[in-house]
Amino acid sequence: MTNNLMVRRLIQLGALLLIGDGVMGLLKPRWHSLLWHFGPEIARAATEELAENPKTARAIYLAEAAIGVALASCQTPEVD
Repeated sequence: MTNNLMVRRLIQLGALLLIGDGVMGLLKPRWHSLLWHFGPEIARAATEELAENPKTARAIYLAEAAIGVALASCQTPEVD
């Protein structure tokens, strides 16, 4: 039972992070993308591409938030 609860909490945490990051990216796609401009060259190239194309970035961030919402709703029991 404890292991199952821990897994559910980790899934909820992941959903929370996806939703939050997605919403932040929707609000300010260029700023948010450049905030994560560090690490390996491939990661820096991806953040630069997102910063240069805000419409594409918004679409990706919207999908990220939607995945987070779907993940959270799958983990939420029907009873309040």
